[in-house]
Amino acid sequence: MKLFLGSILIIVAGFSVNKYVFSSKAYDGVSTVTDIISVYPVNMFDFKKTMEDYAHHLCYKNEATLNTQHITVNECLSQHENKKLECEKKVFRLAPLNLETEVEVLDYSRQYTQCTLPYKYILG
Repeated sequence: MKLFLGSILIIVAGFSVNKYVFSSKAYDGVSTVTDIISVYPVNMFDFKKTMEDYAHHLCYKNEATLNTQHITVNECLSQHENKKLECEKKVFRLAPLNLETEVEVLDYSRQYTQCTLPYKYILG
């Protein structure tokens, strides 16, 4: 029983470290989502996952800006989680299965982040 609980604890700890430490480092130096995407066309399913991770990155990256607006990083992340499905339907409902150009990627990225993270000065 102790071995089972220990294994679960190690798995959860590993997942948490991966999600909050290593994933945020993957976006260091990123100013727009097109810095992450290097191959076109972009599959819409991959793009949605990238946008979810990028929204989390924006919350962490803009912590000081959020604090001036009296918003915590956790509130930013919660806002994203609460609005994610609604915004995916709103922004991506008529989107093609593949985004062919950087302009399309930037447009959908802007729409999604403005919908899920409607805070001043957080983008960028």
